[in-house]
Amino acid sequence: MPRSLLFVALLVVGCNGDPPNTEPNSAENEAFVLMASIGLNTLDDSFVRLDSLAYTVQIVVEELDANANVVASASRTVRRAPSPNGFDMLILASEFSGSLSDSTAFEDRSRPSNPITNVLSEDPAFASVRTRDRYAFEMLPDTTVERQRLHVVQATLHQDQVGKQPIRYARYYLTGTNSLVAVDVLRISESALFSETSRATVWLQWNDVGALLPSTAVSETIIRTPGRAPKHLRLTESVEDITAVE
Repeated sequence: MPRSLLFVALLVVGCNGDPPNTEPNSAENEAFVLMASIGLNTLDDSFVRLDSLAYTVQIVVEELDANANVVASASRTVRRAPSPNGFDMLILASEFSGSLSDSTAFEDRSRPSNPITNVLSEDPAFASVRTRDRYAFEMLPDTTVERQRLHVVQATLHQDQVGKQPIRYARYYLTGTNSLVAVDVLRISESALFSETSRATVWLQWNDVGALLPSTAVSETIIRTPGRAPKHLRLTESVEDITAVE
């Protein structure tokens, strides 16, 4: 999925702010049940499937300033395919602009990974009956991506719970049969020493091999420490040209 479509889809549904903290109605109950019933193992499984396939991945790391302007970037396009010794890798292109203050996220990276696991636990608070009242649930307007109509369901942290729960919102994109095709999560952790804002997004794609596979994974992190400039990095991994290996 092109990055432009990914961000257009996110902008279309948007985020309408925190709903009032009231007793859940039937629509909110329906949204909660839907989110609580959907397992995120679909995402992990899709990344694992790539190991048996040939594909091209573009990896882009960007460093941004306090105004969210890109001040440095590095990109690498790699063709990967399984082999008897593990995998074969061919670097197709590399580009650099400026100098990254931390190149850890870029060095030796050639395989896409699921960023949702870095921000969302296996049992998030919004999916638990015990803690569901800390979130508001809603079905957002449907959106269309690559001619496919998707349902959008979201859990949003109530304002009075800010600082008590790190997940500010989680948004699932579903097909008409409730198959999970995308997840978008915002996590904010705060303490007296620092704060960390992390947003992770994954979009899956149907492919000729007949399975859901990663399309685009975006991980964005801002670390704020008193007396220092914010550290803002964004990692984008885009997968295309997926083929079976004979």
